[in-house]
Amino acid sequence: YPRILSFCYWHVVNRNDAEDATQDTFLKLVLHLDSYEQRGKFSSFLYKIATNVCVDYYRRNRSESANYGVIHESPNIEEIELKDSFTWRLRNLSEEQKEVVILRFAGELKIREIAEVMDIPVRTAQSRLRIALKHLKLDYLNDDRSK
Repeated sequence: YPRILSFCYWHVVNRNDAEDATQDTFLKLVLHLDSYEQRGKFSSFLYKIATNVCVDYYRRNRSESANYGVIHESPNIEEIELKDSFTWRLRNLSEEQKEVVILRFAGELKIREIAEVMDIPVRTAQSRLRIALKHLKLDYLNDDRSK
C-alpha cells in the first residue's frame, strides 16, 4: 500500500487525491484479480492497474490539475520544495520518460518490472531511463550554472 500510495502521489495533485487513487487501484485489483496471469511479478500487475487509474484520474481532473504532479498539501515544507523542484525538472521529459522515472524512483521498481508495467521491451525501458536521467542531469547543471 505505501509504495502504491507514493506512486499515485507523484501523479495527482494532492495527498487526498493520491489516497483516493490508491483505494481505486486496490478496488480494481480485487475486481480484476481473476484476469491476473502468472506471467510476471504480481507487483507489475498492480502497478499497471495503478498507472491506468492515475491516467484516468488525470484525464477526468485535467482542468483542476494544471500543475500535474505538484504537491499542494503536506505538513513538511522540505518535502514540498523537493518534490516541486523534481516535478518541475520532469516537465521537459516525454510522457514515457516521466513514467519510467516515476516507476523507478517513486515506485522503486526494477527495470524488468518497469518494462512489464509499461508493456515495452527491457532495453526500451533502460534506454528511456538513461535518456531521462541524462536530460534531468543537464537540466540541473544548466539551472545550477545560471545561479
